Amino acid sequence: MQDIQKNIVALLHRTAEQLRDARLPEELATQLEACAEQVYQPCMVAVVGQVKAGKSSFINALLGLELAKVGTTETTATINQFRYGHIDSTNFIRCVWRGGQEDYVDLDFINSLQGNDIETLRRADGIDHLEYYLLNPYLEQVILVDTPGTGAVVEEHQKRTAEFINLEQQLRERHHSETHQIGSKADAVIYLISSTARETDRAFLEAFQQVTQGQSRAFNAIGVMAKIDLYPDVMTRRKELAEKIASQLQGSLNTVVPVSSGIQRTIDRLLAQDRKGLRQLVQAMRRIPAERLEKFLDNEDFYLELTPDMYPIALDERKELLADSPWTVFTTIARLAANTALEEETLIQHVQALAGFDQLKEVLEQHFLQRSQLLRCYRVMHDAHQVLKTIRYQLLPALRSRDRQERAQQARFLAFIRQAQGDPDTARELEELVQERLSGQGEQVASLLTQLERDFANTFAQLEQYNIDFEALHQILDHSDVFTLAELDELRALLGLYGLELNKRLPSNKDSLEQILARQIYWREIYEQDENAIRRDVAQQVVSRYGFILAEKAYSPDISSLNEGIFGHEYR
Repeated sequence: MQDIQKNIVALLHRTAEQLRDARLPEELATQLEACAEQVYQPCMVAVVGQVKAGKSSFINALLGLELAKVGTTETTATINQFRYGHIDSTNFIRCVWRGGQEDYVDLDFINSLQGNDIETLRRADGIDHLEYYLLNPYLEQVILVDTPGTGAVVEEHQKRTAEFINLEQQLRERHHSETHQIGSKADAVIYLISSTARETDRAFLEAFQQVTQGQSRAFNAIGVMAKIDLYPDVMTRRKELAEKIASQLQGSLNTVVPVSSGIQRTIDRLLAQDRKGLRQLVQAMRRIPAERLEKFLDNEDFYLELTPDMYPIALDERKELLADSPWTVFTTIARLAANTALEEETLIQHVQALAGFDQLKEVLEQHFLQRSQLLRCYRVMHDAHQVLKTIRYQLLPALRSRDRQERAQQARFLAFIRQAQGDPDTARELEELVQERLSGQGEQVASLLTQLERDFANTFAQLEQYNIDFEALHQILDHSDVFTLAELDELRALLGLYGLELNKRLPSNKDSLEQILARQIYWREIYEQDENAIRRDVAQQVVSRYGFILAEKAYSPDISSLNEGIFGHEYR
């Protein structure tokens, strides 16, 4: 991936210089150079969704810390960025104000941003974003961004004054705008969704798909069905519902994973201090007679009021066990803890499976972390391509119009000179001068633009092929049983598991043109004849990848025609 990063940086700097040479506006070249500086920056993953979708709870559970403020009412805090790093201070959060000032603040300051009084609204209105610096392995390759949410509002719980109304409206509009802006500028998106796909979910995802040029499903969007613990039926049918939503939004999402932030945060608490809380819960629940357990866990009032002589757990211990867990989360874990057939490790596995974060982390690892550089390069190239679009659709028509005006003016001047009957030598000099003054910049820029668009298209194609390789690689890792050991060794290297450079894709003793062609023929036959759909899908990409390698190693008309004759359109 380092080679493609270097190539992109070189392409953007070269393009910037060519735009300067073509006497195009300086800001266009500056934009391309700014894009080049972003290539090696961490991948930005935005957590987005409707307001109160559980984004803050989700981030807390994912990072295993109580960072993003969670409240029963909507918080007013602005954009939160979670970055890798260490600040040697208790004030480990950088607050960037809209005026450019920066302060380092603590969690007490962050908690003060929840509320809807005038002072809180004023404070929140002045904040551009917050940066949390954490030594968390998930943040080494990505920046995680928590957004306020679409449709965000701040509810009034006091007498409305004119100032309050203005601040409330301003924050509402800014939250909505910033969420969409970050969603469109992020390299990847985790979209939190309810257990039922709504039209507003589809609208947001379709908008995101447009700004990513229709690649959001293939490249950079996964769904998370959050808050599955709210309703027992949703918890029971979580996988079925997630698959249904994934099907409904398949044009925008790669996959949908059901999770419960509440269960994850509770099990993290129970496992702290050498699993002290979990063991206390198990011992308590197993003291309750089996025939009385359901009444004990029927509702929170019963749990806190039933007499200790019938339910041998003191009130203080009941409160300690419940702590701040949501009632549905607590009862879900408590019922498992009461099952005497479950050993401690098995119980933990069951709870973790219900939480869903182990599965989610695998998905994030595969789709985002392992591809973070690819996602960043794709976003940078997309942003850079907007410069070419500006030239194509805004500047070029104006330049061509000016060329037409200059040609008409030139024709008038030449006609006047030729009709003047003056000194022939002077007339010839004047004609040459008039012809030289015609810049023809529009056609020059059009020619340059065609070349640049071709260079950009080649780079996009390379990135897309890397992504296809990635998907094929995960197919073989997920279905290794359908391939022989020799095939697995070949495919892992060929599809980029050990690196994307050519010398890491092919063994040094099997890199001749004849050997590559022979392997391509082998996989072409699998693609055409094998009965297993997985093998056929992988074989199709392998044939294509070998074609690219042939072109990279020694492209010639003879090789091209030979390969095209054998493999048809698969060789590109």
